[in-house]
Amino acid sequence: MTLSIPAGERGRIRVYALSMTDKEGRSLAAEPAARAAILGAETLDPDYVDVFPVKNLEGLGLVGYLVEGHGAVAAEVERDKQKLGALSGHVLVAMSKAFGEGGMQLEPDPRLTLIGVYGQEGVDYTPVPVTSDAADPSAEAPAKKPMSDARISGMVATAVLIFLAAFVTIFILLAG
Repeated sequence: MTLSIPAGERGRIRVYALSMTDKEGRSLAAEPAARAAILGAETLDPDYVDVFPVKNLEGLGLVGYLVEGHGAVAAEVERDKQKLGALSGHVLVAMSKAFGEGGMQLEPDPRLTLIGVYGQEGVDYTPVPVTSDAADPSAEAPAKKPMSDARISGMVATAVLIFLAAFVTIFILLAG
């Protein structure tokens, strides 16, 4: 069976059940080249392909792993909740990024069974218009306020106190 990964695909998660022994599953998890080979791909980005035993997800489950761990669309995963919950042994989870940008044709090993393909929740990058006058690049900067009389008086009083403190200190040092 040939699977086609379209060029430029993003935000998809593929879940495969593995029909193999526990030892074979651990070996596959440890070897990136073996993961590419079992999917029938010449190359894969191993950072985006996970192989693990389902029992490792105790408490969270495969559904939780996909939704909470990888941001899969909950409604899509819920449709296959029974199928995903019934899996045992090892599974292979592959993200779109594993296949690169150019797309590819996969000839997966018969020991792989595609359980489902799920979308990932994306970040909405839609620009939000800014309506504040301050955000208008053509607006002039507001004029600087003149100093108030109280501020000027405070500055003068501070300067006089500093001068008196210095004068007293010098007077005491010379008298001493």
